[in-house]
Amino acid sequence: MKKLNIALILAGLWLTSCSDLLDTEPEQNISDEAVIVDEKSANTALVGVYDALQGYATSNIIGVDLASDNVVNYNNQNNLVPDLTPNNAGGGFSAIYKMINQANFIIHLVPGVQDGFFTQEERNQVLGEAYFLRALGYLDLVKTYGGVQLVLTPATGPDTHKGTKRSTADETYAQIGADLDQAEQLLKETVNRTRANRFSVYALKARYFTYIKNWAQAETYASKVIAHSGFKLVKPYSVFFTTKTSEESVFELVYSTSDRNSFYTNWLSPADGGRHDYIPAREFVSQLLDPAKGGTRKSLLKQTAEGSWDLIQYGKSDGSSSVFILRIAEQYLIRAEARASKASPDLAGALADLNAVRARSDVPASALTPSATVEQVNLAILEERRLELPFEGHRFVDVVRTGHAAAIFGAINPNRKNTQFHILPIPLTAIQTDADLNQNPGY
Repeated sequence: MKKLNIALILAGLWLTSCSDLLDTEPEQNISDEAVIVDEKSANTALVGVYDALQGYATSNIIGVDLASDNVVNYNNQNNLVPDLTPNNAGGGFSAIYKMINQANFIIHLVPGVQDGFFTQEERNQVLGEAYFLRALGYLDLVKTYGGVQLVLTPATGPDTHKGTKRSTADETYAQIGADLDQAEQLLKETVNRTRANRFSVYALKARYFTYIKNWAQAETYASKVIAHSGFKLVKPYSVFFTTKTSEESVFELVYSTSDRNSFYTNWLSPADGGRHDYIPAREFVSQLLDPAKGGTRKSLLKQTAEGSWDLIQYGKSDGSSSVFILRIAEQYLIRAEARASKASPDLAGALADLNAVRARSDVPASALTPSATVEQVNLAILEERRLELPFEGHRFVDVVRTGHAAAIFGAINPNRKNTQFHILPIPLTAIQTDADLNQNPGY
């Protein structure tokens, strides 16, 4: 099949094994014309969407983390908050669209499947997961690149979406919200940490409403997750990344020795089986090692023989380290920010959530003083997000969306004071592939 517009790359659902993710063994090389004809093929196609998410998640994490002040290239450690170009920015642009296209096949075809054994409840589950995954894909796109081309039907040929222009960020967010509403209606309120369900929708909605500054809704949806007994801040901190599907996890991508996550090779030294592509930035390492800031979060790090510090969050050399899409600590920090930022600020409630996260890592609590301001509390939350969620693709987005990019990133690289550089460039290969796709200003 020819290369498609909008960097969709593969119009069909070319599936690879993801059996440990969903306990389903997908069929290989299913044609796009007949991929979804019954209950079995619908679920097989859904496995393919999760597999595509596995395919881009780490690329997006490292793309936005390298753009921040948490991570540097090992061979260029002084180039913190570097200038970005369409040739080097990364972020997984085309791979995200591949996942979206596969979700589109499900959304488009499942309602019309004629199979008496495919119950409405089962259809709702498959459709709800597809809507959730498409929303996640577009949220990862808009946070990284700004408004993007909205593709809501499957690509069945090279010119299917010819002429599709980029939507605005607001239009992209509106589509994400609509997809999440659909997912919330279709999915059940059950705890499953490796498949989308209503709790993962609640958690992603909390993040979504934080990005668009709807604080009342962000607080409401974060509270829905926090209130459930199936989720809690595990202790010690290292439990969440050394144990699969712990109570910390709301939605994670799990891997195994047969379905390997190669992300460890980017972070570990050759002595531990890696390539040492990236390491935590020196200044940030000092914060993680500070008992009053990082506390037990220093367990993310391992000192190498030459004295540098490696990230071991993804460090299982058998490839079985999980990637965390949603976890409960983020929900506490979302609710803290929402409580501090809403029309009638609740600074006591905000600090209670902030201190719950700090207590888990044995970090001293912050006291609410009579002179505390909303801005001071939100700066504390921003810093706590940096320490709590440091290598999960949040830092760059958090600094930009809170309006601190010019001050924080600009102090390191003056070019980042320019708001045009508060999103990443569209990769050059995608621009060259699609004549309807225009580059972000400044790049």
